[in-house]
Amino acid sequence: MGRKPKAAAAPKQAEPRKRAEIAVLVVDDEMNLTLAMRRLLSAEGDRTETANSGDEALRKAKEEHYDVIFLDVNMPGMNGLETFVKLGEAAPQSAVVMITGYGRTLKAVIEEARSLGVRAVIDKPFKINQITEAIREIIPHAD
Repeated sequence: MGRKPKAAAAPKQAEPRKRAEIAVLVVDDEMNLTLAMRRLLSAEGDRTETANSGDEALRKAKEEHYDVIFLDVNMPGMNGLETFVKLGEAAPQSAVVMITGYGRTLKAVIEEARSLGVRAVIDKPFKINQITEAIREIIPHAD
């Protein structure tokens, strides 16, 4: 006598999340950019931290959970791709969005990052709505 298959459970809808519950880390060696993004995202209601290097980002990601990490591709020391790979170990639940000011010149790096799981790539200079839309795509129920 075989086991009866269980009835399929109705898909559970994600609970809406308040913007203040969304934690964002902005990683870029350009301090003006990180500060501007922090102001923008904080004004949207997100809890926002910044890091100015890959090493600093890894330290912060080990200490606190971030829902979304905006990560510059070209940084001195550990570049964005190297940081992304290490973040996969330190913060596997965080969604990473790469930011680049080099567009097509780093096409191979960007393609590799996408193959490794980067959620999106945004070219500098970017528009404010590109940043907020990236968060809404990653966390669709953010109000």
